[in-house]
Amino acid sequence: MSDPHNWEDASNPDALAPTAEDWARLAELREAFLAAEGAKTTESYWRSRRDFELYDATFAERIGWKWDAVLRELALRGRMPRGRSVVDWGCGTGVASRRFLAASGGAEKIYLVDRSKQAAWFARDTLVAASPKLQVTLHAPAAAEPIDVLLASHVLGELDPSTRAEFLALALRASAVLLVEPGTHAVSRVLGAVREELLEHFDVLAPCTHSLSCGALAPGREGDWCHFFARPPAEAFTSAFWRRFSDELGIDLRALPYSFLALRRKGERLEARGARVLGRPRLLKGRALLEVCDASGLATRTLFERDAKKLFKRLDRSGELLLADVRCDGERIVEFTPLVEG
Repeated sequence: MSDPHNWEDASNPDALAPTAEDWARLAELREAFLAAEGAKTTESYWRSRRDFELYDATFAERIGWKWDAVLRELALRGRMPRGRSVVDWGCGTGVASRRFLAASGGAEKIYLVDRSKQAAWFARDTLVAASPKLQVTLHAPAAAEPIDVLLASHVLGELDPSTRAEFLALALRASAVLLVEPGTHAVSRVLGAVREELLEHFDVLAPCTHSLSCGALAPGREGDWCHFFARPPAEAFTSAFWRRFSDELGIDLRALPYSFLALRRKGERLEARGARVLGRPRLLKGRALLEVCDASGLATRTLFERDAKKLFKRLDRSGELLLADVRCDGERIVEFTPLVEG
């Protein structure tokens, strides 16, 4: 298919106004993404620069909401990685880079790595438009070049053994690693396996409250997975654009599951404190079942409404950060003290 755009044109594209043909193309792209999950494909999805414009404003924006949730948690916990040199591995249209740079600040040089050079060009254009002084390089850093922060987003489900080894080698050179992935059972457990491989060299900044083995990967917990739910912005439910997106593609904008991992190279000791609630609490009459993960492992605990009435009202709020000191009597939670409010 011919491309009316110049792939390397750094000028700002026209304001997005999807046509019927554009909505049909977004549906095609979604089908391609779903088919590629776990397929270890190297086939390119993209046909034209318009594909990137459409993707960046829709699917990538929803990924950006997940990054917002992750970066907000890191900021609330006082564990935001920062650095001058950032690598965005599997950059796509650059949403991870843009969200991270906006949240952390201080980056001077960014490396964009993607199997599609056209995607990297598009990511470069959007980054430079937002930060003209930013130095952007369209390849991985050389062996002697430092990596302060390595970003990766929605890539683990598509890695073959060779590219997985390439990613892990790059991670071992970084001072900090941030990965954000879909909140599916399969991909989350792959993320957990990556965590186990890197634990010798890194401490866990989040979501874990410890740097021991992953409780969700313990024997007998095969049905569990570490995932959370991001809270979409208000415009996802008030704008005509997002209503049309939801209607055309059959996507429930309320459901935004994600998994993530934030690591920092071993050095200054991190305090292991508290527990993290995974997924969504299961609300029953007068009680809730919480998947509570801490240094002792992952376990299902019961919180009775009469023990924590104020907290109980917040449990059905998607995107609520449930990080707390938890004291239990058997399976019953008798004390739940939030460590951060979010």
